Amino acid sequence: MADNIRPFPGAEVPEQTISTERRPFGFCAHEKITLDEHRRTVKCTACDKVFDPFTFLQSEVHRLQDAWERHRQVRASLSELVERVDALKKEEARLKARVKTAKAKVEPSIDVRNRSL
Repeated sequence: MADNIRPFPGAEVPEQTISTERRPFGFCAHEKITLDEHRRTVKCTACDKVFDPFTFLQSEVHRLQDAWERHRQVRASLSELVERVDALKKEEARLKARVKTAKAKVEPSIDVRNRSL
């Protein structure tokens, strides 16, 4: 049966000269961006993705607006928490003073030989 198989004439496989570069697996955050002034393009240096300049600018503006809104919310929450802490400190001082006066009323000091017990 092996006698029956003959190689096809001129079927030598040429040397591989073409290769592709594989992109990293996963999500690219596009942290490093290059601007090509000549071609007027925006390109990620990590994954080589080319963005439409207007779309990229628009997404960055939305990202910054969201960050400022979160910042405003955190500042408002922080000021509210500071007010609550100040109110609790005042309440604590008031309660300590009440406890001190209550103790003074309940436990009269006894003077034995000019000593207070």
